[in-house]
Amino acid sequence: MKKTYSTKELLVCLFCIPLLFLCCCPYIGSFANKAKSERMVELKAPLAAGSLFEARTHNGLITINGADVSDCIITANIVAYAPTKENAKELAEEVKIELQPSGNKLITKIDKPDFMRNRSVSVNLDVTIPNQTDLELSTHNGTISVANIRRNISNKTHNGTVTVSQVTGTIKLQTHNGSITCKEISSNAQIRTHNGRIEVYCSETASPISDISIISHNGSIYFVSPPNFSAEADISTHNGTIKSSLPILLKGKIGKDKIKGTIGKGEGKLYVETHNGSIEIK
Repeated sequence: MKKTYSTKELLVCLFCIPLLFLCCCPYIGSFANKAKSERMVELKAPLAAGSLFEARTHNGLITINGADVSDCIITANIVAYAPTKENAKELAEEVKIELQPSGNKLITKIDKPDFMRNRSVSVNLDVTIPNQTDLELSTHNGTISVANIRRNISNKTHNGTVTVSQVTGTIKLQTHNGSITCKEISSNAQIRTHNGRIEVYCSETASPISDISIISHNGSIYFVSPPNFSAEADISTHNGTIKSSLPILLKGKIGKDKIKGTIGKGEGKLYVETHNGSIEIK
């Protein structure tokens, strides 16, 4: 016998279905219709040439500009989201940023509230520092941009792009999901991304003898060498092609996806590898 439903029963079912959906999916709508509040913080501290500057953010951008200055100058843009404008403003005010000296190091310390249900905060750092400063930078979700630094750089980001230009010291760059672009570099470099394209352009005045390693798992690689480049080259791709306009004296087995050989006198090292992507060397 076919069962029939009353109007009251049907109304109860219609009410319970969306309620059940919302209960099972607590994050649905949690980021919708949020109010936004921004707060600017300016910080300044002495920073001697040859010192180390350290900055770490979880969500936010880090922009570094080297200049002929003797201080570290930071403009921090705090962006907070919460259900109401008042909540967002309170959240932005709770974020504390300090410059803490430690030996020859200057550390940017960012303190956020621990519990932020239905709330979020990002901190974007715009930094001017002496161009003779070593850098150690890290962000989880955000981009890193560095320009005009004459010392060493160590950058790490999980989801974001990295851009570096006019750097004369050793470069160590790593991102998990994002592209990396290096322009006008002049020294050793270790560059790695898991998912993203890598472009490296050496300066016209860069040393012809360098140790350069460029690795991408999923992404193409484009490398422009300095004049009179001299290196032992190891270049490989699993799914892609290799193209070089530099003369390479080949060694061992030759294949379309793997090349080993000597560029110039073979005094430095060039290691280039990608799993899925093409490689071009100039």
